[in-house]
Amino acid sequence: MSQLEVVRVCALLHDVGKLECWAKRRGWSEHAYYTYTFVKKCLGEEIAEHSSRHHTGSSYVEEYRPKSDLEKILCLADNLASGADRREEPVHGSPIPSPPIELSHILSGDVVRNRLSIADLAYLSQVLAGKLGNLEKDFVQNPRDCYFKVYGILESSDLYRVPADTRKPINDVSLWDHLKLTAAFSTCIYLGGGWKGYNLERYEFALLSGDADRISSFVNESTRLPDLNARSEIVKQATSKVREFLSKLLGPECVLFSAGGSFLAISPANLAKEALEGMKKSFEEATGGKVTVTVSYVIKNGEEFKDDFGRVWAESHTEMRREKSRRFLVSEVAVDEGVEVCDVCRIRPWSREDRLRTLSMDASARFERLCDVCWDLREKGKGVWLDDLKDKRNFVGCVRADGDDIGRVLAGKVFEKLGKAKTPSRISTLSGLIHRTCEEDIVSIIKDFSKHPGIVFAGGDDLLALVPGEVALEVAKSVASKFNENMAGECTMSAGVSAFHYKLPVYVGVEAANSLLRKAKDEGKNRMAFAVVGGSGVTEYELDKVKSRSWDELNTILEIVNFMCKSGTAASKLRRIAGLSVSNRVKAEALIEYSMGRGFLEWGEGEKLLSHLDSGLLSDAFLIYSLFRSD
Repeated sequence: MSQLEVVRVCALLHDVGKLECWAKRRGWSEHAYYTYTFVKKCLGEEIAEHSSRHHTGSSYVEEYRPKSDLEKILCLADNLASGADRREEPVHGSPIPSPPIELSHILSGDVVRNRLSIADLAYLSQVLAGKLGNLEKDFVQNPRDCYFKVYGILESSDLYRVPADTRKPINDVSLWDHLKLTAAFSTCIYLGGGWKGYNLERYEFALLSGDADRISSFVNESTRLPDLNARSEIVKQATSKVREFLSKLLGPECVLFSAGGSFLAISPANLAKEALEGMKKSFEEATGGKVTVTVSYVIKNGEEFKDDFGRVWAESHTEMRREKSRRFLVSEVAVDEGVEVCDVCRIRPWSREDRLRTLSMDASARFERLCDVCWDLREKGKGVWLDDLKDKRNFVGCVRADGDDIGRVLAGKVFEKLGKAKTPSRISTLSGLIHRTCEEDIVSIIKDFSKHPGIVFAGGDDLLALVPGEVALEVAKSVASKFNENMAGECTMSAGVSAFHYKLPVYVGVEAANSLLRKAKDEGKNRMAFAVVGGSGVTEYELDKVKSRSWDELNTILEIVNFMCKSGTAASKLRRIAGLSVSNRVKAEALIEYSMGRGFLEWGEGEKLLSHLDSGLLSDAFLIYSLFRSD
């Protein structure tokens, strides 16, 4: 059998016995025995023995202490992963965990992400054993493929909902994160030269970083929705290609984060340059050179990784910024003067006509002209057009949202506030949590609101989506609420929302939403800004006059809109009251009371209008009501 695959699979399963151990309320040190019995059923005696021998402490009997170099690598990697991840002094308690076992949120000292009873722990252990099955023969015949199978089963399991340690405050790292990080360090030790003793300073590791350049510019460089969809998909595919490359070169366990054109991985120092070259080549080949990626790395010894991973992480960020500053932009192609260029990119000469799209040029219509590159993107992205997204009033909504101060959060500022250290698994967990929130939870929200959602880009903490105009504000509110909830209230989101006619080029709505997002950020963050784009477009001056609103204010606005839609009050009267609420609040109040007294306005509705008048949001609400109300 391949020694590398043995090291990997043993590291990946070394603590799997904790599930049954805790379910039976046995002491912590007995998890080695339960790991042995679990792994023996799945991969046989030899792998079971290696997996269980990863501790040297006096509480572990001799048979569970490492003997071979392979087992010593596993032990060292486990200590390195545990030391790097569990920096705080745990609250000491009983040596026998008492279910329910709690997994706390990495961004909070109070929020509990998950609780597991004895039955939950036992069930999860049985499910894993059933999925892993009897793999002993498979592992002997093809250890590499079998390892990838084991990795896939564990990655898709509920191990990410189980804490690696039951003691507070270090119960915020999941068992899956600990198993994966231990496997990553084991792989790097083996590929970096193998066993060299227990002194961590004798081992060097590289922290690899990658970040795509100017993604927003690339995605937004278009006039049509299919083009934007295709460009977004190219970034996703390129990101997947990098992950595939790193998984083949190092192993999937070494990839700490990979999403939205950003990457983070651990590598043995001797393979760092090869890994970076492959990351860059894989990404840029997948994008056809349309999007480049900046890569960098820092090399530190094992002691530095274990004792101060936060500093290693900060240095990798500094190195990435340094590499970004060295970039210089070169024109993609030179076009002779007089040559007509593509209507989409306006860079390359046009070569094809899209006979499904007609443009108005000099009072005469012609088909849209595209270069070969933009034509390929148009063909790949076809499926949803703005015509499919329009509402009853022919409006499409563009939602542009972005997390607030995520760079500060990822740099560990929230951890510092909570008295927590920046550890590999915490940073990996936070990155993954942001990624899953945007690419799974938020995408699901948008699909619930629209039969044909135009998800253009959702990755990292960034979102660009096109939906029917009438639901755009509800989408923005739900997205920001879910993001804040998943981040335990420690991270907020700002948004820009534009509503534009479906016959306008899509970039009009996108650029307006981008400007509105910047406005929301500039005016305090954790806010949103909304504007309607008329048939002639909108100017920056007009957008500058838009006032951003807090999410609570948006909730109030939507409540008022809902009231107006259900009210029997004539739209003309609501318009007059809304107008007066801005210019002369006293007259608006007098008009409401007069209408109530003369019976033009039902008493209950009048009282609600008076309460809404106090909010100062009647005018904003009427704009939305008049735009999207049903006739």
